[in-house]
Amino acid sequence: QRALEMIHGNWEESYAKLSKLLGALQSCVPGAVVVVQTESVFEGGEIVPGKRMLKRVFWSFGPCINGFAYCKLIVQVDGTWLYGKYTGTLLIATTQDGANHIFPIAYTIVVGETTSAWGFFLKNLRRHVTPQIKISLISDRHPSIISAYNNPSNLWVQDTSHFFCLRHIAQNFLRGNSNCKHLKKPLMLAGENLFYFFVKLYFQSNFIT
Repeated sequence: QRALEMIHGNWEESYAKLSKLLGALQSCVPGAVVVVQTESVFEGGEIVPGKRMLKRVFWSFGPCINGFAYCKLIVQVDGTWLYGKYTGTLLIATTQDGANHIFPIAYTIVVGETTSAWGFFLKNLRRHVTPQIKISLISDRHPSIISAYNNPSNLWVQDTSHFFCLRHIAQNFLRGNSNCKHLKKPLMLAGENLFYFFVKLYFQSNFIT
């Protein structure tokens, strides 16, 4: 740990450099978007003048934003815990290109998966990266994601659709039915067939004159 600190600096030094690093990202990567949200610092119940504390940060790289225009109109969002001295949650949005390869498009670091945090992520994702209509958002059934998606101020509820990830549904099914592992494959197959059925109906209703 001491050797790593000698090479890279400690946690506090890295945190102090964060503002400059985010500024460098915007300067050196054309089209990069960085949105930082801070909050007041309190000592003894009073606000400390001239000090702000990082609350959450959203960023996307210019090539990711430009590349999404050539990908499928599908956005999948998920979150994962961060481990280390300071914990938190990393939210990420990905899509698929024409060859079905995963293409990451945006990231956010927040304290946890709350409705407010997901709202911050989804609003900035929609505003800066995925403004196209008829996008399909795919997520697990986390209540905070559902609530944030349905909030009109986050810009998703109109001209988009929200679907639930079949893999998460299968995992939740097996979590409550550990003796039914043999049903996972039929469940996934049924979900895929249902998905393609609705896709077919969608294209028929939108393109048949």
